[in-house]
This record gives sequence, structure tokens and C-alpha cells, in this order.
Amino acid sequence: PTAPEPDARARLIAAGHRVLAERGYDATTVKEVAREAGVNQGLVHYYFGSKDALLLAVTQEASRQYMSELERLRAQTPVEALPEVAFAWGEKLVKDAPEVCRLRYELFALGLRNRELTPAVAQLLSQGDSEIARTVAHVRTGHAPAAEDAHYAILIKACVDGLALHHQLDKNFDPLPVYALLRRIILASIAPPAAPRPPARKPKAQGRRATPSPRARTSPRTPRR
Repeated sequence: PTAPEPDARARLIAAGHRVLAERGYDATTVKEVAREAGVNQGLVHYYFGSKDALLLAVTQEASRQYMSELERLRAQTPVEALPEVAFAWGEKLVKDAPEVCRLRYELFALGLRNRELTPAVAQLLSQGDSEIARTVAHVRTGHAPAAEDAHYAILIKACVDGLALHHQLDKNFDPLPVYALLRRIILASIAPPAAPRPPARKPKAQGRRATPSPRARTSPRTPRR
């Protein structure tokens, strides 16, 4: 058989991203993805084996790009500015990239539906948690992530996923004010404690002036006669 084109897999993933995000998992066909990619339909099965595995590969690539961007932000942003910059980037994803969020929800459903792919879906979610935890640890301590950094990461990701899902289901819901509140809560929580203020110096007690003892009264002299 003719060898597949060298970039066929990457083209199928890119095409799968566009079609799945626009039409959803159930309405997407392998034939449509292949046509969008400009390759033979048989290559979908050659590289992925099924539509489920294609969705997983598409979401893995989106996650890889997400983690690479977080890594770039950590490397190029001063640590004192990183929290605000990272949250601003996350806000942009929620607002301007709803297709990425939709793919994540399709992936969650896939993990529940196809038990053969459940471990791969769980691994993908764990990788995202780890990358966020590294960012949190970079801000909080500058060291490797600890358990509390992982807890922050899971909390942040769960809240953002929930806000984006709500927005997907209800276009009248604006997630940005809630996202701004989440940002304030998290940033206030991870901020390093303020250095203790030195105790106020007490004014020196001034020595009491000795109270002059009253002079003994002298009796008036009797004038001489």
C-alpha cells in the first residue's frame, strides 16, 4: 500500500479539532474529518483506529499547546506579575476559545462512555493539573509543587471548567464577573503573608520633677519698739 503522507496525522488532528468543535462529537463523521484534512478516509483508522481515539488525540494536542503556553509564561514573566498574567490568559480562553472548552466536555463524556479510553482521559486531566500546580508553586514558594499547590490547581481548573460549561449551555450567562471574583479570591489566598510590623516604640517616660518641699513658714518678726 502507498505510504501515508508525512503530515497526514497532524492534518487529521487539526481537521478533527475544527470539525469536532463546530459540530460536536455525535454529529461528526470520520469521512467529514478526512475530507476536511484532504486525506483518504482510511488514514483516520490507520492512525487512530476510531472516532473516540481521534477525539482523544485532538484534545491531547490542545492540552499540549495549553501546557506549553503556561510553561512559556512562567519562563518569561516576572514572578510578581505571573498570577495576573496567567489569570488574564485563562480569561481569554474562557471568552475567546469556546471550542477548546467544548472539546474538553466531549472528552469528559468520552471518558465516562468508553472505559478503554478512561485511563488516557484521566492521565490527560492529571497532566493539566500538574502544569497548573507548577505555576502556582512558582508563585507561592519558587520550589517544586507541594500537595497544597496541587490542591490549588485542581480548584482553579474545576472552577474554570464549570464556568465555561455554564456559558456553553446558557449564552446569556456571562462568566467573566464570576471569573474576576475567582481571581481575587485565589490571588488573595496565595499572596505571601505580609512581613510583621515592628512593634511601636513607646515614648520614653520623662522623669518626674521633684516636687519642691514647701518652705517652712517663718513667723513674722515682731517689730522692735
